[in-house]
Amino acid sequence: MGIPPHLIQLANGWIVVVYGYRREPFGERACVSRDEGKTWDIANEIVLNNAASRDLGYPSSVQLKDGSILTVYYQAEKFGQPTSLLSTHWRIK
Repeated sequence: MGIPPHLIQLANGWIVVVYGYRREPFGERACVSRDEGKTWDIANEIVLNNAASRDLGYPSSVQLKDGSILTVYYQAEKFGQPTSLLSTHWRIK
């Protein structure tokens, strides 16, 4: 998995880890554990956002009242641009 990770426990007990993936293809990713962190569903890794370079990461997530997840992180929107704070609003299917 990528670094640095941020973990949250969802209302249903699942644990979600979000992380910056600093190897090609770069981006922000997430993975779910449905058994208190004993195993992770890496085969179904979730791509939150692709990135132009490895200058990214430090995500932080929160579960909203409607069950969706909001993840905030930094990365450049396009190669060569300065980094910005970005967010992805998403749900686990």
